[in-house]
Amino acid sequence: MNGAEPSSEEGLIERFPHYKTYKACQSQAFMASSVTLLGGAAITYVLMDVGYKKFKPTISRNWQIAAPILIGALSAYLVIMGKTTNCQNMWMAMEERHSVLTPANERLAMRTKSDQ
Repeated sequence: MNGAEPSSEEGLIERFPHYKTYKACQSQAFMASSVTLLGGAAITYVLMDVGYKKFKPTISRNWQIAAPILIGALSAYLVIMGKTTNCQNMWMAMEERHSVLTPANERLAMRTKSDQ
């Protein structure tokens, strides 16, 4: 790579000054989702194990492995979707683009202005 050429991340930072903040927000979102996946799966496994020993249900013990994985994955998905949306809205507001904070009539005016 030529020393005079900026890397793709440097180009993004030049175009979008708040890219580093957005990147940090996304990193935190992914970490929170990972912790949710592991924590949710572990807690569900422990609760199912205790319930299985106490109530002796007729369902297969395979669900003791499958259910924590499914519940952990679903909860992690919900966490990452919410946090990613928040990061996107924050970045758009910081870059002074339309955001959820911008009134609808102002967004429409910005859109019609850019179309001309």
